[in-house]
Amino acid sequence: MANKARKKKDNKNLIICICAAVAVAIIAIAIAVVFIVRNNNAISDDFFKSDDTKYVLTVDTETMDIDTEDQKYVPVKTHIVYTYSGDEITGMKSYVEYADADTAKKAFEEMKTSGEEGIEQAELNGKYIIVTADKEEYEDMTASDVKQQIEFMEMLKNMGGDNNSENVDIEDIEAETTEDEE
Repeated sequence: MANKARKKKDNKNLIICICAAVAVAIIAIAIAVVFIVRNNNAISDDFFKSDDTKYVLTVDTETMDIDTEDQKYVPVKTHIVYTYSGDEITGMKSYVEYADADTAKKAFEEMKTSGEEGIEQAELNGKYIIVTADKEEYEDMTASDVKQQIEFMEMLKNMGGDNNSENVDIEDIEAETTEDEE
């Protein structure tokens, strides 16, 4: 009888150990999945290259028409990504890049209270604030117009080097693109 009680106790301990080991394994797998998903959401510089689905305009802060004295959080650069199909622009997102994730988070919190127009959605991803434009902001643009404007901006950047005497205003680029169609 004592042997049966001991075997039941040993079996009970074995079952508890197995359950604990399974729980630890599940927690470890969950943590690994979270890190993998978080790293897959990271944006790399390779994303900001034009290809057969998107045109990308990257503008450094020095060449943008930004009054840095009035802003607490000044971006390092802004990447405007136009997605397209054929000659139709299907989406427009601005990836506003900051020096680090903490600065981006502070700028994002401030931006949420500003209530800017023309924004469908804004989200935070690491050191980027990703702003999705309302369809009205790009519906009159064509892919060929955007491509020409980006090529023109890159030509100006290459010609001027660091001696750019003229600052670039992103809204002017969008206005020029819209005017070209009319």
